[in-house]
Amino acid sequence: MAEELPSYQSELIAINHLAEDYYELKIKVPAGFSWQAGQYMRLGLPTKTVTDKKQVRALSMAAPESDGVILLGTRTRQEMSSFKANLITLVPGEEVTVLGPLGDFTLPKLDHPLVMFASGVGITPIRALIEQALQDKADQEIDLVFVANDYHLYQADFETWAKQHPSLHLHLVNHREEAQAELLKLAQKLGNEADYYVSGAMKVVDATEAFLTAEGEIAAEHIKRDVLYGY
Repeated sequence: MAEELPSYQSELIAINHLAEDYYELKIKVPAGFSWQAGQYMRLGLPTKTVTDKKQVRALSMAAPESDGVILLGTRTRQEMSSFKANLITLVPGEEVTVLGPLGDFTLPKLDHPLVMFASGVGITPIRALIEQALQDKADQEIDLVFVANDYHLYQADFETWAKQHPSLHLHLVNHREEAQAELLKLAQKLGNEADYYVSGAMKVVDATEAFLTAEGEIAAEHIKRDVLYGY
């Protein structure tokens, strides 16, 4: 039998419509809830009537615990699930359920250069990882390859951090071919001296891992995956 996840009652601090179908939520950190950058949680909406089969949804924390708030970024898509349709009607102070944390998409123990790849809303755990890495070691060498065909979520944050930390290199692109070209250059430059973090939808993560191993000749043990499921 699967172990039951720790469950916490909390409340929404704010919800912001960032652009198109992108939303950001800030949730109060409930007493006793702790997480590592890169992990995710499951969110429940006890005040809403969700008609989906899944009553809770997995969402990655987009900020480390040191920020003092649970930051979540998400998309609704044009055809919204019942969960997402209810999610965007939350108001500050409304009750939510936090379950978790889950996942091992966390920073390495060894001091390696980091190559972070994100597609779309897959940037959420990557944002937390980069912020945490820069807090831990201000001159941490990080390359971010971020592909999105319409809107780069948290672009302003990354640009601010890159100005503060010359060791953070941004490669913001709009198409898969551009992303692969950037990844290949990094793989040829850094090889297995770096750790590669890949976050996005299943087919994107699978294809990117296959590309890094076949074309970039990166060993599997240097690739960490985070798959986002559904909306």
